[in-house]
Amino acid sequence: MRLISLVLLLLLTSAAQAALKIASYNIRNFDYDERSRVSTNKDHLFTTIYNMSADFIAVQEINKKEIFQRFIKKHFPKRYGVALTECGGAHGQKLGFVYDKRKFKLIGFYEDLRTSNPNQQNNSYCTGSRPLAIGKFKMLETNEEMIAISVHLKSGGRPKSIEKRFKQINILTRVIADYKRAGVHNFIVMGDFNSTEYILKNANYKKFKYAVSKMGLVDLAEDVKCTSYWWGGVQDGMQHPSILDHILVSPGLITNKEDAKAKPIAHCQKLRCQATWEDGLGTSFDEVSDHCPLVSEL
Repeated sequence: MRLISLVLLLLLTSAAQAALKIASYNIRNFDYDERSRVSTNKDHLFTTIYNMSADFIAVQEINKKEIFQRFIKKHFPKRYGVALTECGGAHGQKLGFVYDKRKFKLIGFYEDLRTSNPNQQNNSYCTGSRPLAIGKFKMLETNEEMIAISVHLKSGGRPKSIEKRFKQINILTRVIADYKRAGVHNFIVMGDFNSTEYILKNANYKKFKYAVSKMGLVDLAEDVKCTSYWWGGVQDGMQHPSILDHILVSPGLITNKEDAKAKPIAHCQKLRCQATWEDGLGTSFDEVSDHCPLVSEL
């Protein structure tokens, strides 16, 4: 009986060690949002990242790359490493990863500029939208390699914006297919897909879901109620929920499908994704980001 208990304890310990907590976070124009004229509340951001305690985070909208790197190094010197793009598109919104150095080794980091100008034949310039941030990592507990991709696709709900966004998704699909042909099996794709139409469950929602299935990935955020808030196109003092962020992973990385379902935290969790008056969103919205961290435990 004592032996059985010991074996069960070892199995539980092993499972706990194998658990992987991942997150995506669009941090609004870190570290100063010119549109709202608000500096990023770094104390609140630190608390959010600390309490989230994710092993791997995809980040977007890092306008001040060096300041963000110093921020992570100052507050998490032994835990996190940072890899960010040089290109941030027309608005300088760089993207990349914050990763636990105890669990991941960065092997290579690349920027795919094809998503910056997908309508042009020569799309090797950093002028339009953001590139794909592509990291090749070794998972130290298993010695397996994985490809992680942080995305920040074209924003807006107008037909031209949606058209460009799906061209970017097609490029992302080809990138994943190329890595699969090269023998890669593990993928984590996270970020701001700007899927403005997702919450409407319309034809573009179905098109998005088809693209995810074509990639051979699972969208852990397919059932979330919101990942961000916006003014809703009506000047009525209200803020409305939206679904813009997603976490796509290879099926083989999921150990428990129910636990892996992505969950938004911060003001999205606080308000349960209900529409609210603008002054009811709190510090995480007012001084950090309109987006909420999206978290999953694989």
